Amino acid sequence: EFVRDNLTSKGMVADWVYHDKDGNPHIHLMTALRPLTEEGFGPKKVPVLGEDGEPLRVVTPDRPNGKIVYKLWAGDKETIKAWKIAWAETANRHLALAGHEIRLDGRSYAEQGLDGIAQKHLGPEKAALARKGIAMYFAPADLARRQEMADRLLAEPELLLKQLGNERSTFDERDIARALHRYVDDPVDFANIRARLMASDDLVLLKPQQVDAETGKAKQPAVFTTREMLRLEYAMARSAEVLSRRKGFGVSNARAAAAVRSIETADTEKPFRLDPEQVDAVRHVTRDNAIAAVVGLAGAGKSTLLAAARVAWEGEGRRVIGAALAGKAAEGLEDSSGIRSRTLASWELAWENGREQLNRGDVLVIDEAGMVSSQQMARILKAVEDAGAKAVLVGDAMQLQPIEAGAAFRAITERIGFAELAGVRRQRDAWARDASRLFARGKVEEGLDAYAQQGRIVETETRAEIVDRIVADWAN
Repeated sequence: EFVRDNLTSKGMVADWVYHDKDGNPHIHLMTALRPLTEEGFGPKKVPVLGEDGEPLRVVTPDRPNGKIVYKLWAGDKETIKAWKIAWAETANRHLALAGHEIRLDGRSYAEQGLDGIAQKHLGPEKAALARKGIAMYFAPADLARRQEMADRLLAEPELLLKQLGNERSTFDERDIARALHRYVDDPVDFANIRARLMASDDLVLLKPQQVDAETGKAKQPAVFTTREMLRLEYAMARSAEVLSRRKGFGVSNARAAAAVRSIETADTEKPFRLDPEQVDAVRHVTRDNAIAAVVGLAGAGKSTLLAAARVAWEGEGRRVIGAALAGKAAEGLEDSSGIRSRTLASWELAWENGREQLNRGDVLVIDEAGMVSSQQMARILKAVEDAGAKAVLVGDAMQLQPIEAGAAFRAITERIGFAELAGVRRQRDAWARDASRLFARGKVEEGLDAYAQQGRIVETETRAEIVDRIVADWAN
């Protein structure tokens, strides 16, 4: 998925191989430095294009007509940074799908504010031994480095809390011990740093340990978070409330109704009508407030209402842009609603480098908002607030929880309210709509049972046969 979304979809030839040596799964990836074109491989260097689509030129005394600015087609250091973030997003999405809360961060330790906490790479052999719990003996230089890290954590144990907070929203004492064990071997240092961590003002107890009254043993460990995470979620909630009170984004009922009609009749051969629920949602997101939310199941018609809202906003002269956590979701948003979309990380990187800044009056639509972490949501809402723009959050709070810390979408909708799409519109039959609701709520077996009862599950002996069957059914 990563290779397709970031490399081959852009014309880059990529050769990759998966290895899993001694429990150390990893990928080797090799790419071409030239674009693949209809005539063969293109040039390594390509002109940098301006906003008008023409090559950028730099005027010099010896080049009065301007010298064309070129860049490496395969990318540079900034491209590598973008790929690191894209890989983290792709991996995190699949960690979430597999039910894991832990996440990857595509930023360097320095960019995360954890400069100095990096450890020396052990290599696959030592790493495999460490996973098996086998005692390892380090060379004097390695021992010195590990002792230096232990001294650093003794002086500043909050560094470890910050790293834990970047990886997960809440954690218990076992998580703290595992994180500490990455850096510290000496049992005395381990106990001292752990004690200082547990006494730190930056550690916040969310839920005390639950003890079995009969046996006296712990049933559930104590749950903690960091003070920084609490501050961040407070800031996110504050931004949402500020935006909900800010006015100036209203679209008249007449313009909204005209936008709805234009979407309904866009295909003259297949006109249709939006349900009253969808029309209400269009009116909800085009109200005066600088933030709005729509909650609905997959297939409930969110894309169609966003297409109508886009027409209404653009009719007011507003720039409408879209964002989602994953590249595929951003593409889906653009294809279905006509809103120019990119990943959230891509927008953040562009803003950080002074490009395509949010402007006053812009509308930013965030799809799959239920997957966005508190940390990222806080940054995005602050950017919207500072720019004088509007945020529209779209998602399903019943679906996947966010892959980073905190249930941001749910927390925001509880504060600002939302429009809800309860009906499923992708399926015509009532039983199929009911099955979609079951799938959306994670009741996969019950959803499949509904299809089986209707005789809608087909089995074949080989993959080729099922592909032939799918194509034949589609052709019919």
